[in-house]
Amino acid sequence: MTNPVKESKAHKAVRMAIIRIEKGRPNVVDKKRKISVSSVAEEAGVTRNTINRDCPDLHTRIQGLMNKEVREQLKLKQIELNKFKERNKDLRHEVEELKTMLSVKQSKNATLMQKNGRLNAQKAKNSNVVTLM
Repeated sequence: MTNPVKESKAHKAVRMAIIRIEKGRPNVVDKKRKISVSSVAEEAGVTRNTINRDCPDLHTRIQGLMNKEVREQLKLKQIELNKFKERNKDLRHEVEELKTMLSVKQSKNATLMQKNGRLNAQKAKNSNVVTLM
């Protein structure tokens, strides 16, 4: 039979601190504080060096949790960025439509101005009214 290895008090304190922080119910640190070696050490009542030196498995676990938080934040930022890209694309499309409409209106306006000029010239040519003064 194998004898189970006795877990040290520091190792158990660190493990329990990680669990409390993960579940959002820490006793010492603020609930909004992100998980880190420092926050776990503070919650467990040990130094950071103790975690690094005596609990390398838990240190690796903390690093993994920190990376998980970073990945989640990056995912949220990527979703937000994609929304902005889509909005930008829609707005650029709208700008192109408005430019097209503007050029059509400018063309019609120029045509009407030419026609107005011709009609005014024709009116002046056919007019029997003389201006005195």
